[in-house]
Parts: sequence; C-alpha cells; structure tokens
Amino acid sequence: MKSLFFVSLLITCDPSFAESYDNGSHPSNFSSIAGMSVITTFKSLPKRGRIADDRLGWSETYWPSNKGGVAYRWNHPDPKPFRYRLHTKEELQKMNQEELGQLSPAELYDISNDDFNYTLTRRALSLYSPQDLWWEGICHGWAQAAINFPEPQPIVYTNKSGMRVPIGASDIKALLAMHEAYNYKGEKFSFAGRRCKVRGKVVGEADDRDNPSDRNYPDIDLAESPDCRDVNAGAFHVIISNIIGLHGKGFVADIDRFNDVWNQPIVGYETTVMSEEPVDDVQRAQKVERRLRVTLAMTYGEELKFYTPELAAQGHQNFVSKLPVTNTPHQKFLTRSYEYVIELNAAGAIIGGEWISQTRPDFMWHYARSQTFKNSPMPLAHLRHIYRPLRR
Repeated sequence: MKSLFFVSLLITCDPSFAESYDNGSHPSNFSSIAGMSVITTFKSLPKRGRIADDRLGWSETYWPSNKGGVAYRWNHPDPKPFRYRLHTKEELQKMNQEELGQLSPAELYDISNDDFNYTLTRRALSLYSPQDLWWEGICHGWAQAAINFPEPQPIVYTNKSGMRVPIGASDIKALLAMHEAYNYKGEKFSFAGRRCKVRGKVVGEADDRDNPSDRNYPDIDLAESPDCRDVNAGAFHVIISNIIGLHGKGFVADIDRFNDVWNQPIVGYETTVMSEEPVDDVQRAQKVERRLRVTLAMTYGEELKFYTPELAAQGHQNFVSKLPVTNTPHQKFLTRSYEYVIELNAAGAIIGGEWISQTRPDFMWHYARSQTFKNSPMPLAHLRHIYRPLRR
C-alpha cells in the first residue's frame, strides 16, 4: 500500500435518501476523467470490462518509507537503508555497469542528471525514517503512475559526463511513483467516497504485520458512521462500468474499508446480477422502481516484493526487477469480490445502492496524466529523458 492519502470534502447528505448519491459519492465526480457525462442507465453499462492498454496497471512495490523510499538500494546485496555512503563522481567513473545498477533509483536518477550532489536522493532520505510504520510509503504515487503511464522499459542513459548509467524498469517506476506522489497537483481530479479513519479490519483482511489492535473488527456503530459508509454502492457500479467498461481507462481505489489506506490501480471488473429484490413503499416514495442484487469481481494490480532468499524459497516470484513485468508471470493481479444492491428509477437509471458485503472500497479517485514532468516540489523533470514506455 501504503501511504495516507488525505482529501477534504464538503459533504451534504439528504437523510431521506440514505442510500442515494450524495455530493461526495456522486458518479458525476468522474465526468472530467471520462471526458463526458457518465452514463447511469443500467442496461447501457457493460457487465465486464478491462483496461484497454495492457501496459497499464503494472505491479510495483510501494517504496516503503522505513527503507528510505526511492533512495533504497533494493538491488544491492547489503542495502544498508539510511546508512550507506554516497559515491563521488570519481568513484562512480571507476564502477562497472553491475556496480552502478546496485544503486538506488534516486541515486541513478541524480547520476544520469549529472547531479553529483544527489539532490533527489538527499531529499528522499530527508522525508523518511527507519521508525516509519511498515505500511507507509507512496502507494498513491505507484497506483496513479501505473494507471497513467505504460510500464517503462529499462535503458542505459549516457549522461553529460559520458557515464553510461543502467536504469532498470523498477528504478524508473519508482521515479514515476515519486513524481505522481508529490508533483501531480493541478491536473484534472476525480474523487468519490469518504476517508474512514476508524481503526480495524474487515474479518480476513488483516496482515500479520499489523498491530494487534488494528486486526480487531471495529465497533459496529463506528463502522456504520457516515464517514465509513464508503463510496455509495450504486455510484461504485456506475463509475467502474463507465471508466473501465465504456472508456477502457483505469482509476485508483482504496480497497481497505477502514483506517489503513491501500491504494491500488484498478484494471478490470465483471458483474453478475444475482436476483431482483423487493421494493417497499418507502423506497418507491424515493423514486426507486427496481432493486437488483449484484456481485462484482474487481481486478487490480498488486505490489511486488523486494527479493530475499527466504521469499524465493517460499515460491515467490513477484519481485521488484530491472525488467518489465507486463505480460510475464511476474505481473501480479488480484481480484476482490463485492456484493451490493443497486437501485433503479422508472427510466432504468441507477440512482443509488446499498452494500451487502463487509468488504468494500473506501474511496475511488484519479488524477489526469501529467503532460510534462515537473521539478517541484521534487526535482524530477529529467524523467522526460529517462522514461520510455514499452512498445505494444
């Protein structure tokens, strides 16, 4: 995952429409990304969809803060996070390609940019600490980059000093994630849902690395508080079937319902209508004519791990790599299943919905792709010389 993504929204709710859209969960919030008004007519929405470009949604680590983020020497036999010494230009000129390739993504970026003061590396190291929580990092940057930029190919970049700098796929993905995490503001933005800050986990979704108190199921009253009702189920159905089903684009969702934020790149879905539910008089008074019970399987890109012999011995193969993972066994996609009721009006348009499953997305969001790489607040404009997308 693993970064807290804070968004402040002014929410107004109509209490007579407890399960209809409100301002914070309205599907129209995604109109700017779709490039047109979203379609709400149920019969017009595809039952399944997949992101059009298979180079998107790529797996990558969330560059954990407690290892130094993009300044972590992930390919080094003794990475020494926060404790390694930065090499001088003279030392670098004596290193071979293998030795250079063991440096961190931030170091490789600085060297390729002839910056032997290591501006980006020092900036990254100053942001983080070995005491940071295990799940903190730039998952929001990774997930956003994975939706906006086709996976990069590795390159050997010759800097102005004549040094040939080998920069692998994961190194460049780290830099893209850093750019999207810190330099993305000002682009078109869409958001639906609310940030739930109640501590706890849905049963079966805890991680062994969580604090014991965070593995407990939350108090039911807190879990059903307004901020923890999450994105409206009907809005969720409309957004995913518009953005992916109709437009072949992706978006980012926080798939952890409660306090932790697990941003993932969403790349596909498939729905099944299970049954037609009864409509009572109160619901009819709220213009609900039909209620359909639906299951939806949502597919998303999952994180890669840093290689260790222990993980390899356990059969893991989805590791951070110098090579791209697109269309290889090392790309990791997971599927999460949801169940909910969608509510239709007399015209067959989805006007709301109600969650049935305890598992559900907390919020959904997306920034339009940056048209240029920026130097503020992180000095990453040199990415325009490094990033080269995989060919289709």
